[in-house]
Formats: sequence, structure tokens, C-alpha cells
Amino acid sequence: MDDTIEITESNYKGYCAIDIVAFLFAQPGAMGEPGGVEIIDAQGWSYHTNYCYRGVNYDQLKEIVPVLKDCKIGIVGQQVPEGWKAVYLGFGNHLVIKADYYEQFEEEARNRHIEEAVELYQQWYGIVMKLCKTKH
Repeated sequence: MDDTIEITESNYKGYCAIDIVAFLFAQPGAMGEPGGVEIIDAQGWSYHTNYCYRGVNYDQLKEIVPVLKDCKIGIVGQQVPEGWKAVYLGFGNHLVIKADYYEQFEEEARNRHIEEAVELYQQWYGIVMKLCKTKH
């Protein structure tokens, strides 16, 4: 499923029960898309919003991605609740992935010979989508 669903202030209530597998969280000053959030659910659907520009505000984002309420993501590291793993993708970009998927995610990254955060930033989406397809 290649089409990404855009989540906005006017439609976000319809996306508060997504079965999230992984999400990219870009800090406000991140390189790439500051404030951008890419979400992938267990069925391989992709969602996008931005809590800094043109999307939802941060409180609305926490309704869509409830695990964010228990995350501490910053330039000095990440803390995520049990059942989740965090991967730093460089330049203010963070991947948070369900622990059930993490081992396979790491294995796929090794198989692709990914050694640097910038490479993982470029390939995380494809890896997670592949994992979703193999699990369903």
C-alpha cells in the first residue's frame, strides 16, 4: 500500500485507534521535515502528519500516537516505554518501533549492510513495510 494518508486537525479523530507498528518522529529542528511524523500500522498502511506545520498540534498527535505520552525523545537520547524500542536516525530524527518487530528490523538492516544512521533513515520505511507484509 503505497498511498500515505494525511492526518490533519480536521480528520485526526478518525485515526486515534491505529494499530501502530512503528513511527518516525522528527524533532522541531530536525533535518528533513522538522515536526514530521510517519506512522505505519500492522496492516502496512502509512500515515503522515506534522505537529509543527500544516498537520495536528502536539496534543492531537499524542491522541493519534498514545505511546508518545510515555516517550522522552530529545537530542541527548530517547526513552520509550516497555514494549517499544527507539532507534536514532540522525539529525533529530527518531524511529520508535514495537519490540515485537525490532529483532527482525535489526536483522533486515544487517542483511542490507546498513552501518550508518543516514542509511537507516533512508531505508527504515521499506524495512518496516516488508515486516508488515511478512507478518500478515
